[in-house]
Amino acid sequence: MAKRLAIQSKETQLCIVGKKNFLHLPRVQRIDLSTDNPSTIIDEHGNSKHAGESKDVSNVTLTFSAMDVGVKIWSVLTGTDWTAYPAAGVDISALGEIDAILYNKSDTVADYSKTIHARRLRVRDVSLSYSVDGDSTEDYTFVGSKKRYLNYDVIVDRFVTGTTSFTLTQTPRQLKNGNYVISVILDGNYLTESTGTLTTGQYSINAGTKVLTTFDTMVTQLLVVYHADPAGTNWTDISDSTMPASIRGRDVVIKILANSIPRVQSVTVNGTLNITPVNEMGNKDKIAGYTQGVPDITGTISVLDTDNELVNMLSEGTVTISGVEEWSPGEGCATLAIPLTIELLDPCDDTFPYTVLKTVHCDSISVTGDSWSSNINGNATTNFNWRSTTGSLIVYSGAMA
Repeated sequence: MAKRLAIQSKETQLCIVGKKNFLHLPRVQRIDLSTDNPSTIIDEHGNSKHAGESKDVSNVTLTFSAMDVGVKIWSVLTGTDWTAYPAAGVDISALGEIDAILYNKSDTVADYSKTIHARRLRVRDVSLSYSVDGDSTEDYTFVGSKKRYLNYDVIVDRFVTGTTSFTLTQTPRQLKNGNYVISVILDGNYLTESTGTLTTGQYSINAGTKVLTTFDTMVTQLLVVYHADPAGTNWTDISDSTMPASIRGRDVVIKILANSIPRVQSVTVNGTLNITPVNEMGNKDKIAGYTQGVPDITGTISVLDTDNELVNMLSEGTVTISGVEEWSPGEGCATLAIPLTIELLDPCDDTFPYTVLKTVHCDSISVTGDSWSSNINGNATTNFNWRSTTGSLIVYSGAMA
């Protein structure tokens, strides 16, 4: 049989396993999954060659970009249910640990040819981008320490009934480390595989009977991720008709202090979660976990320069100029609670009031810098750099509650 030429994007799917559910991500535009394996060459006196090398824990990085068309991706990353999304929205601080699975399709049949799995990745950065003549996008960066190339399928079983005993849908294949399961996530907590007497936080697996047993009792759901070779053809194209193909600038409303802002050309929202990896002695191949500080939320608003209304809103918190007729960036210590709201409208709804599919909200921003520019035969533009003064970035399904 001739070797296949390459793997096209149509033959690759990205699946994210969160703390609540898993999702084959729709509208993904770019995926990059890389590993850095730190090592040090060891030399010694009296040896004309290298004595060998010492190795440290690997660094795994996943980045992907998707069309921003709703809350499904945000939901699975924050461990919430997109079918029962919280009305109060979900803050960026809820972004947590996930497993990532890259599925590759066979070039001859509708089946998987191989999979790549990265375990217990942590969200590090988020970037949301909106522009007047472009598609809205959401980009994420994750970091971790464990990745596997696997010959067969990675199965995800989700159980919503049961207590401590669960039967897998397929027969798990044993991994190089001796385990039969890659990840078990019980009510949002990763468990550890054991062959002895179970204690809290552990599970055991009988590969012959496919029965998985946990010490702790399930409250809401159990997610089991494992390597298996199921019969039949199992590839299914991603198809989600519940969301638009994309949302362009004409359907993105920018509001400051609840006022719609005219002539906006682009808005970016960047979130850094300030996570710190925690290593430990005696842990051979993975990071023990991550601590998280207060998120840093920054961004840029680009507008066509027309008048002083936007400057007044950002500096004084009001559209109407009353008493203050001058603003010099950087003056003073007072910080106003100036909220920034981004509404993504349904592009298929042409009847006012338009349906809001998603809202991104920062409760308080302040300007950290600005730039004014003009080119011949062009329009004067002002860019305002901003940051959140609270570290809060809340995503709502639909209009903000």
